[in-house]
Amino acid sequence: MSDIRSFFVTSYELKKEIKELNEKIKMLELSGQEKDKQISSYQNELNKMLNSKSWKVTKPLRTITTKISELKTKEEIDLENINVEKIFENKNYYKNLSPYTSEYQDNIDFSNKKTDIKTITFYLPQFHTFKENDEWWGKGFTEWTNTKKSKPRFEGHYQPRVPHKDIGYYTLDNIETIKKQVSLAKQHGIYGFCFYYYWFSGKRLMEKPLDLFLNSDIDFPFCLCWANENWTRAWNGQKTDILIKQEYSDKDYKEFIENIKKYITDKRYIKIDNKPLIMIYNPTEIPDFEKLVSEWRRYAKEEGIGEIYIASKCDLANNENKYTEYVDAEFDFPPQGIGHKETIVAGLDSPKIFNYKQIVDEIEHLYRNHYPLKPFYYSCTMGWDNSARRKENYTVYYNYSLESYYKWLRIIIEETRRRNNEENRFMFVNAWNEWAEGTYLEPDEKYGYANINTLSKAIFDISLDK
Repeated sequence: MSDIRSFFVTSYELKKEIKELNEKIKMLELSGQEKDKQISSYQNELNKMLNSKSWKVTKPLRTITTKISELKTKEEIDLENINVEKIFENKNYYKNLSPYTSEYQDNIDFSNKKTDIKTITFYLPQFHTFKENDEWWGKGFTEWTNTKKSKPRFEGHYQPRVPHKDIGYYTLDNIETIKKQVSLAKQHGIYGFCFYYYWFSGKRLMEKPLDLFLNSDIDFPFCLCWANENWTRAWNGQKTDILIKQEYSDKDYKEFIENIKKYITDKRYIKIDNKPLIMIYNPTEIPDFEKLVSEWRRYAKEEGIGEIYIASKCDLANNENKYTEYVDAEFDFPPQGIGHKETIVAGLDSPKIFNYKQIVDEIEHLYRNHYPLKPFYYSCTMGWDNSARRKENYTVYYNYSLESYYKWLRIIIEETRRRNNEENRFMFVNAWNEWAEGTYLEPDEKYGYANINTLSKAIFDISLDK
């Protein structure tokens, strides 16, 4: 019951609920103690299974998950439903919230620190010109184009985002830029980069930064996430205008493995259980996911690669598990799939403006009640804001603060340590450099190194105020 009290009081700051909650806690105290023992027993059994090398655990894990769910009392369920409804009746809740709260920070060197947490940051390669972008968006287009022209949409809206003078408006067709990024990442305890891999039935886009990295002497782990969606004009609202389509034809299975072989066999490539990690961004887009995974595994063996470790994105809020049995692990990808409640900030001009602090509190509850059927790697994001890309229907995480960001990180770290052995304590951050989506670890002009310093403090178990 203490978790419930923490969730509701911390999330929604409804002090008037404290008295009622305390009364309910007292009523359930005796039964709760016994149930906690049962839950602990089931969780221990679950963790043993998850750490097993065999993936054939679906049936017993489902049984355990069901048993844990059954331990929720009627009082707990009713309390959640009633309070959530009350919260959203309070239309004045957002009056005193700040859109974005931080402070400027200089760079802090954490090179002498050690951690068991392997932090991987998603890496966007679209900071250089290439032929297709010139054709679709105008000559010289890069991710900086949208970032530079962004304007504030409401009072206090943090736009445009301007990179710090230490990095400037860099270009990723220069290996010195990538070396500089890696140096900063290492200084802050980041384990590796996950490059988005844009591959469309043999056609690749934005490959230059990855190829520069591959052919360099940069000593830094990396992996690939296949960004397997159609490229459309969604940035300007024209989702049906497809620029490049994903076909998912039978010939693609072998060709994809052949195409990535040089990357996943590189000595720097990230492995889990001695198998190269391949991440799939959106399994829901794949018509026959089972076949794709099976064929990938077959062709990887034929190509002399051996076993591969496949992880797919999971909709955590809906506990989506239709792809679970075919993969080796899953990962979440906020802001997608984390179950936003109706946290719309009244009076602003987008239907998708959410309270970041409230989202973090909801995530804490979500993670604590998550019982994955396979190894699971958690992710977090900073203050999301894709208004630089969208004229309308944009999404903003309002009320961002370093305190809430640090809390999200610490939740992930705790879950990662609890669920995974030391060798496989991976977690993800979205992202290293998503400037047009308002989530980046790189320093900016207004707040300096605040975000990346906060990440380092979290993974090195340093208090935020130190």
